[in-house]
Amino acid sequence: MSNAVVSPQKNSTVRPAPILFFVGVVSCCFGIAMLVPMLVDLADSHEDYVVFLTCASGTLFLGTGLAIATYDRSQKITLNETLLLLPATWLTICLVSAVPFMLSELQMSLADAVFESVSGLTNTGSTVIVGLDNLPRGLLMWRSLLMWIGGFGVVTIAVLALPFLRIGGLQLFSLDLSPNSSKFLPRITEVVQQIGIIYAILTFVCTLCFWIAGMSFFDAVNHAMTTIATGGYSTHDAGFGFFSSSAIEWVAVLFMMLGAMPFGLYIIAGYGRPGILWRDEQVRLFLSIIAGATAMIALWRLVHEDIAIMEAIRSAAFAVVATITTSGFTGHDYSLWGGFPETVAFLLMLIGGCTGSTVGGIKVFRVLIMLKTLRMQVRRQIYPHGAFRVTFNGDTVSDAIRTGVATYIFTYLLLLVMLALAISAFGLTFTESLGAAATALGNVGPGLGPNSGPCCTFKEVPAGVKWLMSFGMLAGRLEILILLIPFSRSFWRN
Repeated sequence: MSNAVVSPQKNSTVRPAPILFFVGVVSCCFGIAMLVPMLVDLADSHEDYVVFLTCASGTLFLGTGLAIATYDRSQKITLNETLLLLPATWLTICLVSAVPFMLSELQMSLADAVFESVSGLTNTGSTVIVGLDNLPRGLLMWRSLLMWIGGFGVVTIAVLALPFLRIGGLQLFSLDLSPNSSKFLPRITEVVQQIGIIYAILTFVCTLCFWIAGMSFFDAVNHAMTTIATGGYSTHDAGFGFFSSSAIEWVAVLFMMLGAMPFGLYIIAGYGRPGILWRDEQVRLFLSIIAGATAMIALWRLVHEDIAIMEAIRSAAFAVVATITTSGFTGHDYSLWGGFPETVAFLLMLIGGCTGSTVGGIKVFRVLIMLKTLRMQVRRQIYPHGAFRVTFNGDTVSDAIRTGVATYIFTYLLLLVMLALAISAFGLTFTESLGAAATALGNVGPGLGPNSGPCCTFKEVPAGVKWLMSFGMLAGRLEILILLIPFSRSFWRN
């Protein structure tokens, strides 16, 4: 396949130069991004503009030097180098992005700063900051920018890299980038450009809708960036509850769902096939889960509380969409509604949204494949001599893809249990430990329980828990296996 993300070379030798070059280029991009909150603080006459200017200068200097020193126009990156490049880049930018939190007026510790940075870049939305309403606007903009840039990076990796790396059965989503293809653009750079245009348009329209619905322009910009990125950072401690507006919440629900749709399908729709979204089995199951969960929670509240039917539907829809899209926005504390809504929320944390979007979690596609595989096995038991196959959008799903899906789900649940056990060693309760592990690995945001649920932050948890959750957030965002493969001895053998 021409213009592929990685070279088909069989040699597994890892060369540091192409990895360091890519890290340098991405670092330069983040150095430039730091100038945006600097300008915001400068306009507000806040002294933190010096912090962002210093961090931007240092990051640009180091990134440019690294890129120039390792540049080689002729070299092609191999599969093993790509598997190492992705975690190396994410770890680097998480550390670089944490520096402004440490040097600003917040004076955050290393654990807190890295936690906040990782949470933003992985679109998780968990936070250790209390007092967002009084925070300098430059820091608020930096948090939102991290989430917005991270969301674009996630979509790019999900559409272009993960299918070619065959992570978790995602090879079914490989884009045909060959020059003879009639479906997609023939160059990777043009596909990235298309994704960027779609991402920017959705952000602009979302900003406009929030502004019309009653937000200030600054709030509208910040919430649009984090809504499309399905991240969850807000400019207020109360999240969307601060606005007390049903119109704003319905706008958020709509654009959270749009951010959780496969961006590859948006590209196809732009080429004259707008019906592709509804015909996609993954999208239909995703919308069905939202409708079913919303109906169940709304009915639960109507039975157990004295509440109007439209209020029950609105609050349930917001909580369900914010959870399954792993946005994690606060606005309604579902932990106060009873055990059933909280259990549904936990299951939605595990499922997540659609493959090829900004969301975390196991992903609806994998759930769909496992459900179809289960149905096939049941039918084989009933009809031993029958011939059955698993399909996705009319195409047969190979054994390799089903194995990849099953392996990923097993690895996900195993890491979830191990992470919850490790977190519980720091004194958290069972519910809090499980919630912290699930929200980190699924990149959701709020945890479970009275101290870390939708009403609260992770400020008071021990530093060890924050480091473990930071690892879980990165593992979940990099589809787990990408972060674990470099630790294998066979990865480094020629």
